[in-house]
Amino acid sequence: MHSDTQEPATDGEAPISVMVVYALGVARAGTELLINSADRLEVVAHAADAAEAGRRALGHKPDVVVIGPNRSFGDALHTQLEIVQAVRKASPRSKVLLMSLTGDDVAAITEGVAAGADGSIAIGSSAPEFLDAVVRVADGRGQISADVAKRVIEHASDGDRGALSERDLEILCGVALGYTSGEIAGHLNLSPRTIEGRRIEIYSTLEIESRPELVAWAVVHGIFTSPVGYYDSHR
Repeated sequence: MHSDTQEPATDGEAPISVMVVYALGVARAGTELLINSADRLEVVAHAADAAEAGRRALGHKPDVVVIGPNRSFGDALHTQLEIVQAVRKASPRSKVLLMSLTGDDVAAITEGVAAGADGSIAIGSSAPEFLDAVVRVADGRGQISADVAKRVIEHASDGDRGALSERDLEILCGVALGYTSGEIAGHLNLSPRTIEGRRIEIYSTLEIESRPELVAWAVVHGIFTSPVGYYDSHR
């Protein structure tokens, strides 16, 4: 029996299989109930940590993996980043949606996106917003909630996109997506040394010092929704 929660439109659309990764059993159960309340969504597996998430993702190949804020208890649990990496390795085609907890999650969000997450939504979002986010990620549209976007913007560099050449934007896109300098060099037919040199120049131009800052800048400037050059043609 379904709840009266507002649900995403389902007419003529394929069902979406979902895996929930949440260390807190009660929170995980509640998240699963909410997802199963939508006609188009179905929870097919759940996990509590990175190792279990990797095994379950390999076995079920879910359309979407929803990852809760599993780093609340420090070293006792795997971070969201480790879970994203485990899921990506086990099931590359699965989409990943992160759930953020507080403003302190900005680093986890940006690193998660760099590791391959397809979106993030604040845990305090409404039920309809959360269900819509799952569908958006499944459909390949990405998702950053307004609350999460605000936090990322606050941590992003003020560097202007216009200050970078199209080639630099292409390299930045590869870095933000988590590729190594060697991989980007192969994609763009350049040497790894050239890529590394341009990466340093990009960091200097945008006045940033780390990949999380770079990913935050990329989110704010639409790099993930509108990738550049090679990464646009191969998404």
